Parts: sequence; C-alpha cells; structure tokens
Amino acid sequence: MIALAVALVLALITGAVALADDPVTSLWRHAYHFPIVAAALAYGGPGILIALAAVLLYSPFVIPALERSGLSGDVPEGLVTVAMLLGSGVLSAALAIGVRRQRGRFDTLVAVQRTLEGEVPLPVALARLRACLATRLDADVGLAVQDGVHAVVAGGVDLAPSSAVARVLTSGAPLFVADTGEAARPRRCFVTPLGVGGPTIGALAIERAGDIGPDERRALLTLAAHLGLALENARLAARQRRFNDELAEKVAAATERVVEIDRLKTEFVALASHELRTPLTALQGFSELLATRRFAPAEIARIGVIMATETERLGRIVSDFLDLTRLEQGLAPPLRRRRVDPAALVSDAVELLRRGRTTHELDVELEGPLPELDADPDALDRVVKNLVGNAVKYSPAGTRVRVAARARRAPSAVEITIEDEGPGIAEDDLPRVFEPYYRAAGASAKAGGLGLGLAVVKSLVDAHGGEIYAENVAPHGTRMTLILPAVP
Repeated sequence: MIALAVALVLALITGAVALADDPVTSLWRHAYHFPIVAAALAYGGPGILIALAAVLLYSPFVIPALERSGLSGDVPEGLVTVAMLLGSGVLSAALAIGVRRQRGRFDTLVAVQRTLEGEVPLPVALARLRACLATRLDADVGLAVQDGVHAVVAGGVDLAPSSAVARVLTSGAPLFVADTGEAARPRRCFVTPLGVGGPTIGALAIERAGDIGPDERRALLTLAAHLGLALENARLAARQRRFNDELAEKVAAATERVVEIDRLKTEFVALASHELRTPLTALQGFSELLATRRFAPAEIARIGVIMATETERLGRIVSDFLDLTRLEQGLAPPLRRRRVDPAALVSDAVELLRRGRTTHELDVELEGPLPELDADPDALDRVVKNLVGNAVKYSPAGTRVRVAARARRAPSAVEITIEDEGPGIAEDDLPRVFEPYYRAAGASAKAGGLGLGLAVVKSLVDAHGGEIYAENVAPHGTRMTLILPAVP
C-alpha cells in the first residue's frame, strides 16, 4: 500500500511537470523532495531508491534539452535539480539511519537501567542483562564482572585465563578479533572493558557472524561505559541498602541494650540497698548487744568474728562500687605492684575462706614451683577470693571446689583455675558473665549478689595484662581460668 502511494505521488508529480510550459524549470520538480524525504524518514535506506526513481522520472525532460542546447539556457538548472534530488535522498537516508541507531542505543540504555532496577544478586542481574543485550544487539553476548577476587560470568561456565575477556579484564583495553575460528563462516568478536575513569570492573563481549564495523565498535565502547556506570551505581545502591540495614540492626541492638542496662541498673539499686543493709543491720545489732549486755569471753569472740566478717563484706561491696565507677569511666583500677608469690597468695586466700565456710571442701593443688608475678597482692587476693566465693555460693553444700595453679612456659605465665561441681552456666550466658550488672537467669534464686563481682574481677585481671574466661565442665560444674603474665 505504501509503495503504491509513493508511486502514485511520483506519477502525479511527473504528470504536473510534463504539463508545464517548461518542464525543466517547472516548480513542480521540487515536489519530488517530499516523497524522497518521507520515505527516508520512514524507512531509511529506501529513501535513496525513491530519489533514484525521481531522477529517472525527471531525466526525460532534462536529457533532450541537454542534447538540443548543451549547457546553455535552462539545462544547468535541471542538472542542479537532479543533483539535489540525489543529494536529498542520500542525506535524508543517512540522517534517518543515524537517528534510528541513536534511538536504538537510547532504548538499549533504558532497557539496561530497567533490567538493573531492584535489589537482586549479581549473577541474576548479569543473566538478565545478557538476555536483554542479546535481543537488542542481535548477537551472542557474554558478561563478566569482578566481585571481590572472583569474576561473576554470564554467558559462560567459567573464565579461562587465556580468553579474550580475561585479557581485557587484565589490560583494561578493548580487543577486536576478526575471526574466532569456531565456525566455517568468519565470526567476529569485540570485547570492551566496563568502567568509567576508574578500575575495570568487568567486560562485555559481543560475537556474531556479521561484521562489527568501526562505528559499531565505537558505539559499543559508549554502551560499555554506560553499563559500567549502571553496574557501579547498582552495586553502590545495594551496598548502601546493606549499610542501612546493618545500621538499623545496630541501632535496634544498642537501643535494646540501653533499655536492658537501665532495667539492670534499676534492679541493681534495689539489690545494692539490700546488700548494704544486711551487713549494716548485723553490725548495728551486735554492737547494740555488746553495749547493753554482758557476754562471756567466748561469746564476745564469736560475736567479734561475725562482726569482722560482716565488716569485710561491707568493705568488699564498697570496693566493688568504687571499682565499678572507675570501670564505667574507662579508668584502670589503681594498682600497687610488687613481686608476688602466687603459691602463697592462693594458699592464704583459700585457707581464709576455708575457715569461714565449712559447707564445702576446698582443695588446693600447686603444680611445681610457680614463677613470681609483678602484681598488686591486694587486687589478686580479691580476685581469687571472689572466684572461690562464687564457686562456693553457686554449688550445692557438701560438694568440692578445686583451686589449682600451674606454670605456663610459652609465654611465661601462671594459670589459676577454680572449678566447682555446681549446675554450670547456660551457654547463652557464658559470653556475658563478666558484664556489669549482668546476672544469669536463675542466679538470684540460688544466691544474692549485685552482678558486679565478675565485672570487677575482669577489670583487675585486664589491668594486670592477664586474661580470664569461663567454661562448663562435664558432667556438671563451672571452671574459671585466670592467666597472669609472670615476671620475665
């Protein structure tokens, strides 16, 4: 239908030119440009054919005049018209073809952007992108993108080190292969790097049986630059989303932690009041008894021992408060270091606890000579007594608490372990037992406390450059291991 319409228009124009007084200079000859330009804009290349047809239809008017008069009169004007018809056909077709190519490239870029929309894994995104480009470019397409130290490949199983894609990834320069040698007909391949003004992030490979001319290769270089930018933007967007998700999780965890600390501090105030009231009540009661009544010397001695024990307990609570304050301020506990014999320190601490606690068996095992420590003896005495006291507190009456010390050679250190036969610590609670205010589930039902002892112990051990950790032992029980560096 369109061809018939064009032929009819050409025929009408030719008829109008023929009926003019002077066909060579008739204004109707300029009407040939309309079907030529229309065909070129609509179909591209066929515009040249319409121009040739117009020249053939107009030539019978020009050639006879040229034979009669030569290049005189109106003949040059007719020849100019023939040249203009051919030129308009060629120029219009070229412009139309260029516009079509630019539109196709723009549509390809839009399709690429739409393909990379959303958050999908890189292999899935490359597979979609390859399918899109294969349809748009009418060729076999391969894509490879660096993901860390590995390359994600779409359009192949793996990336061979000697392949054209691998060479482009290494060199960062495009590569054209005139014949891949994989078929009877020549197959051309063009590989271009992906990336703009930075390191090469990948490579795009195009392979087809037809030609890949210089113009198309330049267009592919531009496409590769846009692809690299789109992939980099998609990767940055995915990284930003992951960062936002991680930040949201951290904020939620921090908020939960703050709420938990606030709850624990509220419980701590109540527990602290109770813990302080207990020794103060005992001291007040016994001091009033001593002031108002007479007792036998043996009874006075017994009351004195009780008051001394409660006073020591009160002092220990106050010391824990002071150490906790320094700990929350990021300050190390004050130490008065000197050479300390760990064997004597452990033995004395356990012996003192053994006298006041007859419900448990306290065993001490010292393996061989122990090297001296450069430490604060009062601080280490508190550490050992706290750990042994906890072992006694949280294990059933009549069970055994073992305290052992031995030397370690590499590096030179002293290892002290306190092991009980209690119920142990839940696995979820083990990493948190050294946190301030933290008490394991059910701990308050077994024994009172503020949840400060192990936090203070860890701060004292850290100040000495040592380490401490807790673990459960089979079949039941808990082992606290304390490692302190020895004097060189």
